[in-house]
Amino acid sequence: MKKKIGFSGLAIAIAFAAVLGSGWTSKEAHAAVGTITVNLTETTEAFKNPNMGFRPSVYIGSSNFPDKEYTSIYKHYIPYTSLENLATDSVQKIKDWSNSAWAGLESRNLKVVPRVVIVYPNVGEYWPDSIPHGDPVQQWLSDTYKSRMVAFINKLGQAWDNDPRVAAVEFGLFGNWGEQHIYPNKFADGTDRIPLSFQQTLGDAYVNAFHNKKVMVRYPETFVGYPFGIQWDSFALPDDAAGGNGEISRDTWRTQINSGEVAYDWGDQSNLGGSPDGTLGSTSNTNYVIDWIMKTHTSSLGWIAEYNASNSAVENGATAMQKVLGYRYVISQASFTGNVQSGGTMNVSFNVTNKGSSPFYYNWPVEASLLRADKTVAWKGLFNADIRQWLPGTDWNAGSRAYNNAPATNTVTGSFTIPTSLVNGTYTLALSILDPSGWKPSVRFANTNYYAGGRTPIGKVGIGGDPTDQNLGSFAGLKSDNTLFYSLTSGAYDGGVSGGGGSGDTQAPTAPTNLSSTGVTSNSVSLSWSASTDNVGVTGYDVYRGGSLAGSTSSTSYTDTGLAASSAYTYTVKAKDAAGNVSAASNSFTATTSASGGGGTTASYEAEASGNTLAGGAATSSCAGCSGGGKVGYVGNNSGTLQFNGVNASSAGTATVTISYLNGDASRTAQMSVNGGTAVTLTFPGTGSWTTLGTVMTQVQLNAGNNTIKFSNSSGWAPDFDRIQVSAGSGGSGDTQAPTAPTNLAVTGKTSSSMSLSWTASTDNVGVIGYDVYRGGNYVGTTTATTYTDTGLAASTSYSYTVKAKDAAGNISGASNPVTDTTSASGGGSSLLLDNFDDSPAWPGTNDLGKWAGANGFVNNAGVIESSALKLQYNNGGWFGSDVNQSLTSYTKMIVRIKGGAGGEQSHFHVSLGGVDKTFGDFSGNTVTTAYKDIAIDLVANGVNRSSPGQLAMSFWYGASGTIWIDEIRFE
Repeated sequence: MKKKIGFSGLAIAIAFAAVLGSGWTSKEAHAAVGTITVNLTETTEAFKNPNMGFRPSVYIGSSNFPDKEYTSIYKHYIPYTSLENLATDSVQKIKDWSNSAWAGLESRNLKVVPRVVIVYPNVGEYWPDSIPHGDPVQQWLSDTYKSRMVAFINKLGQAWDNDPRVAAVEFGLFGNWGEQHIYPNKFADGTDRIPLSFQQTLGDAYVNAFHNKKVMVRYPETFVGYPFGIQWDSFALPDDAAGGNGEISRDTWRTQINSGEVAYDWGDQSNLGGSPDGTLGSTSNTNYVIDWIMKTHTSSLGWIAEYNASNSAVENGATAMQKVLGYRYVISQASFTGNVQSGGTMNVSFNVTNKGSSPFYYNWPVEASLLRADKTVAWKGLFNADIRQWLPGTDWNAGSRAYNNAPATNTVTGSFTIPTSLVNGTYTLALSILDPSGWKPSVRFANTNYYAGGRTPIGKVGIGGDPTDQNLGSFAGLKSDNTLFYSLTSGAYDGGVSGGGGSGDTQAPTAPTNLSSTGVTSNSVSLSWSASTDNVGVTGYDVYRGGSLAGSTSSTSYTDTGLAASSAYTYTVKAKDAAGNVSAASNSFTATTSASGGGGTTASYEAEASGNTLAGGAATSSCAGCSGGGKVGYVGNNSGTLQFNGVNASSAGTATVTISYLNGDASRTAQMSVNGGTAVTLTFPGTGSWTTLGTVMTQVQLNAGNNTIKFSNSSGWAPDFDRIQVSAGSGGSGDTQAPTAPTNLAVTGKTSSSMSLSWTASTDNVGVIGYDVYRGGNYVGTTTATTYTDTGLAASTSYSYTVKAKDAAGNISGASNPVTDTTSASGGGSSLLLDNFDDSPAWPGTNDLGKWAGANGFVNNAGVIESSALKLQYNNGGWFGSDVNQSLTSYTKMIVRIKGGAGGEQSHFHVSLGGVDKTFGDFSGNTVTTAYKDIAIDLVANGVNRSSPGQLAMSFWYGASGTIWIDEIRFE
């Protein structure tokens, strides 16, 4: 039969067994309780929870962490010299400072987000000993600074990566306020952001130093591809909407923390009210900020935290914001076994939904506990659950004030063995989320059921018989409970585990078996084995080479790289579980790598080899998946070059070169020259990430003896290079046969300053590698495609063209048929030229109005001038700006002469002018093609403020990659 019991506002459905449970004594017969299901209610309260919500700042020279109603996390600005002055200063100095500055935070359940700064404008500079400084630009670019920062970041990792007081780390260090910029100064490329070479070096250092703490950087267009979140320090400011949109497009919030600071000291405050009280005291202003919180999935906010809680209107706004800022876990329903015999199994399940804006970013354990009448813990055990996967909704709708895609309901289940030592009786079943530092309840559910100390009571469980009642007693307030804390040291968990015994998981997995090799190369060994088993579950495997840890994996296969050729290596593998139990070693297996180059006439040359020549910004770095454990990056951008020396050929002739490279961006190019000869352009498609290898093959003509092969890129970045493998031909005199001449050369489009051409491909006995385009008999450019657009031409002028094909051996075809056409007439009428990108004035720096112009965050940095047009290569990042700052009331249209690498790029970027922000396609109603064309934007119809247009901005953070060329921007 079924019976419904009500208590403490909960509706509880209790299913009874048909027979009385054995061993239970009672004066009257009744049915034994079976599974109990309860429906819980969400609280109306806002309250503190770890690592989320309002986040005040502790400034330079202060260690004051004042109590605030919704604050559990603080940003802490730390002078560099407080942690290190001499390079020889130890990690212990950082730990000693931390112990002093953060003393007692654990007893208040508070955590910090430290940001180490060297320059804090108008406050002080904190340069450590021996780093040259004084020049506000060059001081950030020295190799001494770079290498010192790498070593220091390593120390920070040793000090903070396992410090329970640290919630996350802000990147800091570089630039003013540690925000990775030097504004208002600029670097030589016209940008103020941290250069790419420093992004890679320092980004790698943070990845290597912090495995357990999340890292945040200032700008979404920097550190692309790195596992870093964003600290948007101009949060919700209309003047920096591009920053927020870039954060949205970066779309890493599921695994990386997004935080921010509402800036009240500059810019448009119309939606912010000019102060924390101005924001929170106005419903419309509060909702405006909440809209940005939900769109960006932000977990904590600074500056706005300094509000006046005694003002009722402000307090209402703060409460509304705290309830959505970060995660908010609500249990809707729970089920559990109501009657458990001693030594028997208690099944527990519950449904939880995240009604906040962000996930919780650390895998903190979820606990079930049985409480005595005095609410002390009689028994406890952990679920096998990952709270990081309890995600909020997506696609925020400001109109309905809800996510269009509602958050999922997550079901958590556990099966616990109740120890025979637990005394028979009635206990309260409670749920909690623990801080692993001390295994204390910390993250709290947003339900009306709440006991002080962090536990959410669900219902009564009878051990050895039915529960005597279902009265949970009175509940406590969440907001008013300040009793939670954590510990600085912590041992192993001392409770049970779902699926395990009541005394904790102490059983190690079985040893892996059947370890063997699935393949070898000259520098790697691939391994596989049969899976281990465990009483709870295997979480991973550690792979050992010669007794030393080579790496870890969660699968039953692993490839060990960076090995020496023709060498024997012995391996074993051990399994591990979540409780830290480690299995015995597998069988040992010995594998021998292949000979270098694989024998025969193929030789391998590593990019990072000391005998090579690196120039400009080209630099070596470690690369776990690369053949020699290293690679060379920063080739190109006008100065960085990599030259392989000593490329040997036994005789002159044609050789095939296989280039191993990495390219986490869209397609990149590089010029390759042999023995200082004419360079050819090679295209390197994206490999998906900067850790994934790809190969491109080409043919070259080598001399007998030693040769050089050089890679460069005069107009942008080349990929990173791992190695080249050179396979000699079968003898003879090499490739001497030229390609056939291109045919059907024709004009496919023209403007007043450009001519677009196409032709039919040539053929070759080996292969065509490119085409040279000639205007009036003079060389004007090279392409690997069968199309080309010649730009920078004069209006109403006749031009004649021919094209020649070439192969890797340097053989050139005859000329194609000639074609002649005349450019269109000029746009005519009165016009105002913003920029025609003829590099006069030089790009970046000043536009043709004499005002500032520049860009940053592109694959090719600030873009490059190519054939009198601005070439912008983007991959979900990049920002262009050109100041207008004068009245446009005499003009009704903005004309952009533009083409795309693939066509259809009009939806890839936003254009902002005079208070209007739209995609280029929406602004113009037109499409970008592979040939130049003038696209007109109607300023009047789009509502652009022509009297005060401000800056023309283009932002490319909208989930797309490609290349565009802008030949001219003018107003008519």
